[in-house]
Amino acid sequence: MSRGRLEFLAGDEVRRIHDTSIRVLEQVGVALNSPSVTTMLRENGCAPSKDGKRVLIPESVVKSALAKVPRSILLASRDKKHDIRIPSDKLHCTNGGEGVYVKDLTTGEKYVPTGEDVRKFFQLSGSLPQMDFCWPMVGAQDAPPSLKGVTEMRIGFESTYKHIQSAASSAEEAGNIVKLSSVLTGGEEQLAKRPIWSAVQCPISPLTFEEGLAEAQVVLSRAGIPVVSMAAAVAGMTAPATISGTIAQVNAENLASLVISQTAAKGSPWIYSSDSVPGDLKTGSIEYGALEANLMRTGAGQMGRFYGLPTMVAGIALEGAAMSLGKVMDGVPTMVIQALVPSDLGSGLGGIDQAAGASYEQLLVDAWVWDVAKEVIRGFSADEAAISFETIRDAGLDGNFLGKRHTLARFKQEFISVSKPEVTSILKADPQPVGALVKKARKEVQDMLFGEFEPAVTEDEASEMERLIKEMR
Repeated sequence: MSRGRLEFLAGDEVRRIHDTSIRVLEQVGVALNSPSVTTMLRENGCAPSKDGKRVLIPESVVKSALAKVPRSILLASRDKKHDIRIPSDKLHCTNGGEGVYVKDLTTGEKYVPTGEDVRKFFQLSGSLPQMDFCWPMVGAQDAPPSLKGVTEMRIGFESTYKHIQSAASSAEEAGNIVKLSSVLTGGEEQLAKRPIWSAVQCPISPLTFEEGLAEAQVVLSRAGIPVVSMAAAVAGMTAPATISGTIAQVNAENLASLVISQTAAKGSPWIYSSDSVPGDLKTGSIEYGALEANLMRTGAGQMGRFYGLPTMVAGIALEGAAMSLGKVMDGVPTMVIQALVPSDLGSGLGGIDQAAGASYEQLLVDAWVWDVAKEVIRGFSADEAAISFETIRDAGLDGNFLGKRHTLARFKQEFISVSKPEVTSILKADPQPVGALVKKARKEVQDMLFGEFEPAVTEDEASEMERLIKEMR
């Protein structure tokens, strides 16, 4: 099957970026702010820089890590109905994560989220068929700081059977979440076989690994939890001002992360990732909506594909554009471009204000638009039957395609405007008032959140998780 996807780096450019990344790792290295992780790498082929402040990673160590890492990863769900195996022909999507406020798009009101908001977002994203897995959409700001991550995961497990992707900020937190999640899998050995959660562990651009995140990554890799190496470089501010230069740095940061995981545990699941975008040098802000952002994501995706690795580089969201939408088709062109990025996983639905906040209405609007936009990257057959020489031959002689069996059999499955009657051409769609889609979403969100909800854990599982969290506290 063929799938629509963007590419802009030629083969020699991909190789040049790879070679530059290797030079960076060998000659510049990475700052590892963890003595234990630094020692682990030095004992396994890496060397200290001249000033002793950085770790130099030779090409041989990178090659060894690439040879060890699995090319196929299971992101397991607890009901097995929502299992995700990557790489695949599908772009699997989730919501945004860790917003620091919730915003009502119809009133403009903002407030600090609590564990109850975490629960509501998990319930909403868990119930939406457009969501293949779930992130904590906002942070549980009312939880003790040391238990914030584990509290959010407990809420997630109680709210959805889908795979959850979160993060761990320290080795202790990583161990606590492993212990908590193993309650639902029958032990840590079974958790490693069917990891029901994965962790986004971000390198800090440029070329730095924070102590807690690096040590958590080691714990996670040894527990069999898939690690997503989400490099979040900002071009012109924490990375070169060029797209290709930023991709080269992001690639080096990913390869260094890969080395950490594979040195900690040979064959541990690991995902190539980038959330890198241009910066605004006038304001110092991150520009997720920059026109070049998808080129940067595309380049990162091409590098991940170059190594044959699962990737998470797509950002799927409408952000502030949702307020101007009258109907679903108004937002489709924006999301189609995002969907064409070569990636196995994508995130961002429901995020607002450069991912700083979250909105219930936004999440539903994004999901509706994504439901249509994702059809553009569905698999398209390019075998002999699809191309159909015979149809071209016969119609070339009589000038009639409409009456051919091939046309009647294939047209509906090939074009979404025919297979889904509710979807129409962007140029033919009837205009609707600005903001109509958000107003519709607000009503549906209320109905979805205040309906009956069945917990996703048994009473025994809930009691055991509560006991563990009391011990951790």
